[in-house]
Amino acid sequence: MKRPFFVAAVMSIAAVYLSLYAKPYIVIVVGIMVFTGFLIYLKKTGIPGFYVIFIMMFPIMCLRTEESMEKLCYQGQLLDETYAACVNGYIADIKQSENGYAVYIRNAFVMPDSWGRQFKSGLVVYSEKRFANPGDEVKIKVTLKDFNIPSNEGQFNARKYYTSLGFNYCADLSDVVNVQSGSSYISSIYRFADSIKNIYQNAYSEQNAGIMQSIVLGDRSGLDDVVKRMYQKNGISHILAISALHVSLVGMFIYDWLKKRIGRIASACFSTFIIISYLCMTGYSASASRAVIMILVYMLADVLGRTSDMVNTLGIASVILLWINPYNITNSAFWLSFLAVAGIIYIKPILSDDKTILIYIRRPDKKNAGFFQLILFRIADSVITGMCVTIATLPVILIISGQIPVISLFLNVIVIPLMSLIMISGIFTGIAGILSLEAAYFFAGAGGYILDFYYKLCSLSSHFKYAVIVTGIPDTARVFLYYAVLIIWICAHIILMNKKIDAVCFVLLVCVLTGLRYNINSDMKIAMLDVGQGDSIVMHTKEGMNVLFDGGSTSKKNVGRYTIYTYLKYCGVRSLDYVFISHPDKDHVNGIYELIELCDNTFEIGTVVLPGISRAAAVKKQADDDMSKLERILKNAGINVVYADAGDSIKSGEFSVECMHPCKGYNYESANDYSAVYLVEYGDFSMLMTGDAEKKAEKCIVEDANRMAGDAGESARFMSVNILKVGHHGSKGASSEEFLSYVKPENALISCGAGNSYGHPHMETLQRLSGIGAKVYRTDERGEIAVRVRDGSYKIEVFKALKG
Repeated sequence: MKRPFFVAAVMSIAAVYLSLYAKPYIVIVVGIMVFTGFLIYLKKTGIPGFYVIFIMMFPIMCLRTEESMEKLCYQGQLLDETYAACVNGYIADIKQSENGYAVYIRNAFVMPDSWGRQFKSGLVVYSEKRFANPGDEVKIKVTLKDFNIPSNEGQFNARKYYTSLGFNYCADLSDVVNVQSGSSYISSIYRFADSIKNIYQNAYSEQNAGIMQSIVLGDRSGLDDVVKRMYQKNGISHILAISALHVSLVGMFIYDWLKKRIGRIASACFSTFIIISYLCMTGYSASASRAVIMILVYMLADVLGRTSDMVNTLGIASVILLWINPYNITNSAFWLSFLAVAGIIYIKPILSDDKTILIYIRRPDKKNAGFFQLILFRIADSVITGMCVTIATLPVILIISGQIPVISLFLNVIVIPLMSLIMISGIFTGIAGILSLEAAYFFAGAGGYILDFYYKLCSLSSHFKYAVIVTGIPDTARVFLYYAVLIIWICAHIILMNKKIDAVCFVLLVCVLTGLRYNINSDMKIAMLDVGQGDSIVMHTKEGMNVLFDGGSTSKKNVGRYTIYTYLKYCGVRSLDYVFISHPDKDHVNGIYELIELCDNTFEIGTVVLPGISRAAAVKKQADDDMSKLERILKNAGINVVYADAGDSIKSGEFSVECMHPCKGYNYESANDYSAVYLVEYGDFSMLMTGDAEKKAEKCIVEDANRMAGDAGESARFMSVNILKVGHHGSKGASSEEFLSYVKPENALISCGAGNSYGHPHMETLQRLSGIGAKVYRTDERGEIAVRVRDGSYKIEVFKALKG
């Protein structure tokens, strides 16, 4: 067995994945099959029985995962304010936000006051004021909480992310019992990292300080949101994380330089001390941890007079990281780091070797090649390396962002070579700043100029519409198929070494790649998003029509950016054809303002439809002011605006939207009175969108519908809808008995915030809906509510049920 640690890594990954996501009996069955298969392999090949220890990583890692799961025994149960506890530990980092401070305590001892048992866990404590510094040992009283979990598709899963970093719970600070300066070496490292951050804030511009802090120290808390989004969309956000490549280069440079002067053993010991200290200072990110482990293996092999195999070394790193925290398997950084290295190890030899590039293009003879020809092929090698990394990591990138930054293949050719200068500038700026700020300014210059160049480069590429391909999040089955084809290609190349087969496999992989996109799995999908106390409903059709009805919330901050926009990206929506706004109340439009700001080369808004009301009839000035503000912002953004009155409609294939309210010249008393109402139809399916319409508007709708109905068939079409979007979040002033008896909905969807101060939905409304036999679905109880229309029928799915 040439690469036993690679086998151990595969066993470890399989064990952790199955332990987390499969039934216990499946884990046992797979374990028996693996062990039996390996015994047969041992017997047929005659390799030493010692290698069975690498297969034993399967049961060992299963047990380790179970042990780690015990630390999560309270996760998902901390729903109220009764879980008080005392916490002891060292502060690893403090990050400031607009709401206060987040204090990170690693391996804290948590002692509940009156329940459960003491346990050890990473903890993020939120405080309005800064009560200590990194490196301090603290004893505090807190109220334990759970990290948030998503209630909509595409939302950030804070609980999953922080668990993968070793922080299983968060907490609100109740009282500070004791704070003292830590005397350990770890504490001094944390203090040193904090002082470096302060130096960056003085030596660089505010924007560049946040970037440098992220690149060198792994702390993204100071990153500007505009810069972060720009880097992500252009496919160079990897530079905002600790660069495993540069950690490796710096670590090996130190070791190779010192071993010529003080010998291998002393050099290895000193280098190990330096790089582990740096790892501790930067927060143990998955990519940096992988790089450090691989450096340590390289140095150990060199000291022992052996050579280190990259595949085995990568296997060792994965086993160690999963042993430290099995939940690393849920961290995208873990997969990106390991897959990137695997892409260079396995895919690059297929696309580029000593004789050819891209399988068929012959390399020139170095002796006869000209200078520019050599430069051209050197650049080609850099592009191919980027391609190999992209091929290996593409599905993970799509799962994270839902888009393919094509421009990144070209930008990275410019960006990556300059990263070494940025790292050197950042490191020397931090070290020099401890002695003198003037010296820090000197070293900061180069890094600052390069970061300014990156910003201009990204700004320029953002003007190209198709620099980024928006795909949405692909199905899990298609991701597995992609990697299955990729593994078959690699195996076929190693065994057969046939260029024609390589070309066929590459074409097959490209064919599978075209399927890596979001699929609505229906003729039409309707998603009522959980935006808290507000409204937002997105509709997609298989023909590619994308429509949004309202988008706002008074209980969730930045609902447009972090709920609606993330959902649209999850679904691969590049353009909203229509945005229907019922009325300009904040809980219906404040997210729309954010979407307007987010419009760029990856997202645009086609037409906004507003209710066609007569301003002269306005009784409440506030309604007129809000509508005028909305119109002004839309006009300044260059977005097409149209007005809808009762009877107006749009149609695309089987999909149609017809305005039912307000009618021309309608005399309203409030914004809710003129709230636009739309009848949405797809084939035989129908849904009534009521915004915040209440009794007065409902009465008008019924009268107008009867008046507009030219025949009995037209009237019957409106008199029985499949789904009613309940008006005004279930207020008792909406969904009157007369109205409900007229529309006769089979199901009713209510958008409202959990524990909202308005008491929505009111009991009277729920009783009226129950009285007509309508089944009620609420976002405060179920999260996102999706309706899939297919072949004349429809199905309602709730997010919390689907996601467990």
